[in-house]
Amino acid sequence: MIEGLQGIILFGLEAIDTLLVVVVVAVVTLVFLRWIFFAINPFGILSYWIRRVTDPLVWPIAQMMPGNPNIAPLLLILATLIGAYFFKSISEEVLYSLIGLLGAVGAAVPLQILGWLLYGAVSVFLLLIVIRIVFSWLPFTRETRMMETLYGLTEPVMAPFRQMIPPMGMFDLSPILLMFLLSFVKSAIRSLLIQ
Repeated sequence: MIEGLQGIILFGLEAIDTLLVVVVVAVVTLVFLRWIFFAINPFGILSYWIRRVTDPLVWPIAQMMPGNPNIAPLLLILATLIGAYFFKSISEEVLYSLIGLLGAVGAAVPLQILGWLLYGAVSVFLLLIVIRIVFSWLPFTRETRMMETLYGLTEPVMAPFRQMIPPMGMFDLSPILLMFLLSFVKSAIRSLLIQ
């Protein structure tokens, strides 16, 4: 039964990968078609329909870029690629931890069960910190609900590290120390509890 659940999880991981590829290809293709058809004939019927489909995606970004809204389609592609990468990373970490957890439950090894639970939690937290850092660099994501959620989840752990290493100008090195320590914790959990 556990092997069947692990197979379903692996199938789900492949389905997520396929879905992410489809989304990225669709967004890039639509933005590329938007650029081509608008350059050829901005008032043509194809330009109208492509803009009608892509404007709900491009317009929120363009509104946040008052200086140069023409780069909004490129930022949409960048945000789609970064979002797909992080979603894939989080789903892989969670699903692989779940596969390991199911294997440990099937083998009835309590120490490995605890190890896989801790490993999965630390992996997801580490990825949330990386996502927070990368998205804080993108101007159109700074004041969004997603960023508020990321800050709410990561700030209680990051604040003590920020007190130990205060920001130097606009550079905050405390997340680097925290990421290094969390990577060490993951390795320790894997070698001591999961083996």
